Amino acid sequence: MHARPFLTIGTTLLLAAVPLGVGPAAAGEHHGARVEVLTGPTPFPAGCSGEVDDLAIPGAELEPTITGDPARPRHLVATWQQDIGLPAARSDLVATSWDGGRTWRSSDIPGLTRCTGGTADFASDPWLSIGGDGTVYFSGLQGSPTADPPPVGVVASRSLDGGRTWSEPATVAVADPGVDTDSVTASPTRAGHAYVVWATWDHSLQPPMVGNALRFARTTDSGDSWSPAVLVHDPGPTAVDFSGHVLVLPSGDLLAVWANFDVDSGLGSLLASRSPDEGSTWETAVPIAVQPVGFFQDPESGVELPQPGFTAPVIAPDGTVYVASEGSTSPTTGAINLSRSRDGGRTWTTSRLPDVSAFAFEPAIAVDGRGSVGVVWYDIRNDRPRDAELTTDVWFARSSDSGGTWRQEHVAGPFDLRTAPNHRIGEYQGLAGLRRGFTAVFTMTAPQAVDGPSDVFVARVATGRR
Repeated sequence: MHARPFLTIGTTLLLAAVPLGVGPAAAGEHHGARVEVLTGPTPFPAGCSGEVDDLAIPGAELEPTITGDPARPRHLVATWQQDIGLPAARSDLVATSWDGGRTWRSSDIPGLTRCTGGTADFASDPWLSIGGDGTVYFSGLQGSPTADPPPVGVVASRSLDGGRTWSEPATVAVADPGVDTDSVTASPTRAGHAYVVWATWDHSLQPPMVGNALRFARTTDSGDSWSPAVLVHDPGPTAVDFSGHVLVLPSGDLLAVWANFDVDSGLGSLLASRSPDEGSTWETAVPIAVQPVGFFQDPESGVELPQPGFTAPVIAPDGTVYVASEGSTSPTTGAINLSRSRDGGRTWTTSRLPDVSAFAFEPAIAVDGRGSVGVVWYDIRNDRPRDAELTTDVWFARSSDSGGTWRQEHVAGPFDLRTAPNHRIGEYQGLAGLRRGFTAVFTMTAPQAVDGPSDVFVARVATGRR
């Protein structure tokens, strides 16, 4: 993971709650996975996002995530960045499905950016979670280019009707040039409770950006207000924490999982910490696994390959915690690692997904209603050197025995990674467990993208219906 000078950020759009144009895409169907386009033409008028608008690319979408409703397994909500540019995209959009991902209806976060009636020029890093009481929470970043790097704040919104309509964003962390990589987790057992974590990079120490901290806030009133920030972990003056997530253990304790990179040693790692008091205090961090850190370049174009090093954690109904992470070691060789804890994050074991040896990146993980573990990721195993394309595919693996054995299938692609807007498809993708099977959301570019240089796609995988 490298220190980013600023975020790639997107803004929200004003959409009526009408069906999205999802239908069979060029990606077609692969081994039972029905792949459809989730995104469509931009709804934003030119100029709506102020100073960053000239650099926005209409129809460029990336960095989707998805969440499932613990009480209604067919209820899904997804979000993504819309109209990517520099330093950000125009907005984050939201779409809701009540039939397991077959059809979707769109909505927006009012006031998130200028394009939806707010004052911020951009938004980024959208994340979603649905609580046990049905409340849907959104967290994201917003800001305006008043400085370089621009100050960015963490905001949150909530929906009380399953994602159809949203509240105006509430401030979780005030704007600061170093705020980055937020996520939100709703409590499955405590009504009105949700938790946000984020990183704060110290830009005054550039280069490189070090001296940051992982911070936490909670709401106990369904997002009407958020607590003051609490320090989860201080990595010291030469390291950075990023990509934090909170899981709720069966005991009610919270478990934070995040990535760490030490600038002096060049070593990356995954860390975890427990909180016995709903985030008021956090125990000493324990190591999960070593995470390879490398700045790999496409040998033919010289462009840096995606390797954000983001964590992808999930907790199974039996309390087992899984974390998927990247393990590439060169531009052509890699792995997807899977770490597992059976004691609430106190101790961990790590193994590799079988049959993954090419450069691989951006895994997402989920558990379905049967307890099966699913992982979706990209890799370039089918790329042919010197053919003017960087052939990339989406893959999925499922284990029905807690990671003992895996069945792998091709989900979507191929697409040419070199055609991605600004050479990026985001830093994470999404996967949600259904009662039976999974729904994945991910970004693809040409030739699969049907509107603009990239689109977000949705696929139902491992449903048992072949």
